[in-house]
Amino acid sequence: MKLEDVQPRHCYARAQTLLAAITAIRDELGRSEDTRPVPEITDAKPRECYFEALATWEKTERLAAELGAPAARFPHAAPPLTDTVPGHVLQVIDAVAARVDAIRTHLGISERPTEAPVDANRQPSDVLATLIRINRELSRALERPFAPSDVYRVVALASTYVARLGGTAGPAPFERQRKPAHCYQRLAACHQALAAAIQKRGHAALSARGVPADVLPGDVYDLASLVLGELTYLHAITQSAAAVHPFEPLATGYRLPAHVDQLARTLEAQISAIG
Repeated sequence: MKLEDVQPRHCYARAQTLLAAITAIRDELGRSEDTRPVPEITDAKPRECYFEALATWEKTERLAAELGAPAARFPHAAPPLTDTVPGHVLQVIDAVAARVDAIRTHLGISERPTEAPVDANRQPSDVLATLIRINRELSRALERPFAPSDVYRVVALASTYVARLGGTAGPAPFERQRKPAHCYQRLAACHQALAAAIQKRGHAALSARGVPADVLPGDVYDLASLVLGELTYLHAITQSAAAVHPFEPLATGYRLPAHVDQLARTLEAQISAIG
């Protein structure tokens, strides 16, 4: 199928098949299902599905490394963010599926999931919801789940992007004993502010997203990935924005949820500064 012919319904069907494959791996590893309801999502766009799918790739790669499956590299170049289409999302889902197949083979799982049927009524929001479910199942399967340090790196990169847009703010005060739920709430506020900024510039953005119960660091990582995606999109549609260079140092080291919360509050102030 040509890239331009792919529709959300194709992404949804492939994502459902991928979910079944990852569920089988999680069961094989003896891990319990994540039974939390998926947050309500409306008005999602292909670019948001794309960044959630990239988070899926990162979690799948960590699982493959933990289990000793053969190494691989991501096979596709990033698309122009202003022209992201369902075909780009399908490329990432298929790349993840190939890694999942390698993991299944490594674990000796011979059963293959049944291909999910194509439902013409499915929209990007359905794709995004399925990818969130996939990411939760992957988090259950990991020996070393995504932690605040992983989230911090993503939020730090987001802060770099908004700084290039002119969003400057002093560091927010450090508050001890923060929990993943606090970080999630702050990043949800950042995502809402970014949606307003994108809409103000005449472009569409996801307008609603619920908060999950019992927030885990993996949930915060997924949301941070979406925030980063929206910031890179805002950067792409702003002609005056200075470039973010790939060789700039990344944030490293051990981080507490309190550090993530502090940086997320700083990021929220930066976004408010650009309006």
